[in-house]
Amino acid sequence: MAEFEQLLPPLATLVPFEAAYRLGSFTRAARELHQSQATVSRRVRELEQNLGVELFKRQRYDVSPTADGELLAASVRLSLSELSATADLIRRRALGNDSITLLTSLSLATATVAPVLGEFQRTHPDVNIRVLASDDLVASTDEDFDLALGYGPNESPQFTVEFIAEEAVFPVCSPTFAARLPSPITPDDLAVLPLLHVDYVDPGWTTWQDVLATSLVGEVGRVKSVVFTSYQVCLDVAERDGGIALGWERSVRSRLDAGTLVRVPDITIPHAGRINAYFPKRTAQNPHAAEFVALLKQVLADDEASTSDLLPSN
Repeated sequence: MAEFEQLLPPLATLVPFEAAYRLGSFTRAARELHQSQATVSRRVRELEQNLGVELFKRQRYDVSPTADGELLAASVRLSLSELSATADLIRRRALGNDSITLLTSLSLATATVAPVLGEFQRTHPDVNIRVLASDDLVASTDEDFDLALGYGPNESPQFTVEFIAEEAVFPVCSPTFAARLPSPITPDDLAVLPLLHVDYVDPGWTTWQDVLATSLVGEVGRVKSVVFTSYQVCLDVAERDGGIALGWERSVRSRLDAGTLVRVPDITIPHAGRINAYFPKRTAQNPHAAEFVALLKQVLADDEASTSDLLPSN
């Protein structure tokens, strides 16, 4: 469009500007870009002249952004990130190196993603798959991915969100720990037992406080607990008689099938959360990511009957 040429600053100035902003130094930016310090300084000055404002305060060795520099940097960094990611995707397609990078939570990697990978590879033999398993929140990760799967928000300014499946949550413990529990067990009994918590910052993560608040009559008192930053470690400790953990139905099913964990009966939150797919909005959607989600939905639908066996009948 014609107005681009009139309104956009000189494009050759943007990469040096971003590097100087990020590194706080023309010298360090020049070293990263394999240019001279004078070239970087000249490019930034050209950008400042084009915009009519000062973008950096110059010190002897470093530079610090002005308010206008901060404003421009936010836009430049987002634009360059989107351009580089899209260009990389196009290059990979041009080389015939079709691939998909999948980010998934550790809890879903084994229980939900792994069973689908084999079928996807069978139907897409020429597609390279890279799986990143992490418990970092999708919105805060530094990883570059085509598709993320996890428990999280249903709307996001950064991602196109697609619903995959609902999850139920229920208490689990080792068989030997379960043998020592009163029968029948009540929510009041649970409140005084050793409860294993996962300390997630994700507001969608169901906690023991949520469970007890919906089960107990009256207010929830102080709950004695051991807190973990890893869901998998929390389940490992529960397997070793360490207490009672909250299990998300799909992620805990293999341990229930193996008999290393058992359900504490009669307490279930049936709609505790949603498994969502997250597609980054900043790049064109990788078609293989959409194909993977479609296959995942099909596998979960076929598996729905066995999943429902974990839940008590009404």
